[in-house]
Amino acid sequence: MSRQSQRFVPKSFNFLIFFLIASGISASEPISLEKILPNIEVVSKFQDRQKGLMYKKAIPEDYGMFFIWNTKKVQCMWMKNTYIPLSVAYMDGSGKIINIYDMVPLSKISVCSDRPALYALEVNRGWYKRNNIKVGDILDLDKILQND
Repeated sequence: MSRQSQRFVPKSFNFLIFFLIASGISASEPISLEKILPNIEVVSKFQDRQKGLMYKKAIPEDYGMFFIWNTKKVQCMWMKNTYIPLSVAYMDGSGKIINIYDMVPLSKISVCSDRPALYALEVNRGWYKRNNIKVGDILDLDKILQND
């Protein structure tokens, strides 16, 4: 191995280690959901989760429906009888966003989380983008869970 390649390997290795460590660290604080979405309806009973936002023609911009499941597993939702274009975020038990999907009104196709989820939040389509909330962000759910 030449001297030049001997120097290159340690520098590349150090960069790789730094990148792997840094990519796993979240620099942002948990997002206080109540400050940006003051009107949150919590649904934790099976029949309430099943109905969701069915048959509604519109919801206010500051409204969201927060779903709580009893077990952490891959969760699925559909838009049967739901006329409003929505976005849904699936979250793990810590409030970390696993997926965000734009949902198609009246679709009977299930849209599932990639990994086990305990929570989901449905809002008007595009709300996450407008509020600069993305996959990997952590939502502070303490107040929401206390009110359940």
